[in-house]
Formats: sequence, structure tokens, C-alpha cells
Amino acid sequence: MAWPEKIESILSCGVTLHDMGVNNWALTKEQALAAFDKFTDQKISVLGGDVYELVDGSPESNYDNWYCEREGGESLEFFATRSVRQARAYVNNYNNPSGKETFYILVVE
Repeated sequence: MAWPEKIESILSCGVTLHDMGVNNWALTKEQALAAFDKFTDQKISVLGGDVYELVDGSPESNYDNWYCEREGGESLEFFATRSVRQARAYVNNYNNPSGKETFYILVVE
């Protein structure tokens, strides 16, 4: 799946996962929080995300994740706002039990 240019320009600040066969980027906490600001401005929804950690110099999934679903009758604009708020809360409150450097893979719409 190819990302729309406006989304790719936001996500591509992170570490590419293309060599791993994943068409996405691993973002640090700071990069993810900055991306959420841009998603809010552009009314882009965050459907969820995965947590990766640095293992032997490469990002690797630790199988922690979150998701956000659109509720019946919810407008796209309200869903975008709510989904970004939920994603921001997850990232801000996430405490990696392994203590390894943490990255976030964002799934957006």
C-alpha cells in the first residue's frame, strides 16, 4: 500500500522499515507527538499503532499496540480528533517494561 503524499511526508521523519518489508516508519516518542499535531491540523485519523523497540540496532515489534475504531454515526472530523487524542494518550503514557529504546508505528487513514 502506498501512503498518500501528505501522510508519507509526516511519517517519513522516522526510521524506515522498508527493508523489513513494512511500508512504514518507526517514530520516536517526540516524532510521534509531532506527527499527531500535524494529523490534528489536517484532520487525519489514527487507526492505531504498534510499539517497536531497538534490538541489536534494529527496530523490532514488542507486540504492544492500540487501536481506535470509528463509532456509528460519528463524523469523520470528530473521529479524527478523538483518534489522535487516544493515540497521543497511549504514546504519552507508554512505559516500555524492557527499558529499551521505544518506537511507534502509526496506522493512519
